[in-house]
Amino acid sequence: STKSRMNREASSQEIVQATIAERAKIYGDATLSHENIGEAWTALIQQHYQIRLDHPIPSWLVQLMMVAFKLQRSALVFHADNYIDAKAYLQFAEKDQQKQHSNKQ
Repeated sequence: STKSRMNREASSQEIVQATIAERAKIYGDATLSHENIGEAWTALIQQHYQIRLDHPIPSWLVQLMMVAFKLQRSALVFHADNYIDAKAYLQFAEKDQQKQHSNKQ
């Protein structure tokens, strides 16, 4: 029914939010972490391909790449954590990309 589907979605969202909060306690601010990952990945790509990128990989693109990573894992085997993490990364990407887009206007 619609009500039970809404309850499942609310429960799923609560799990995602709890996971985000738990990971923030361990790893700190997600956007800062993903910005740093973007800078590290940029350096590795530049070194490997002997190219110069105009700017570091933005946090929202790192987050979308992590969604792709979680999807790839999910294609191989079911593990609920992959779906929770993918939803969390998608939320981060939406927020960070929207923020970057708003700052450009």
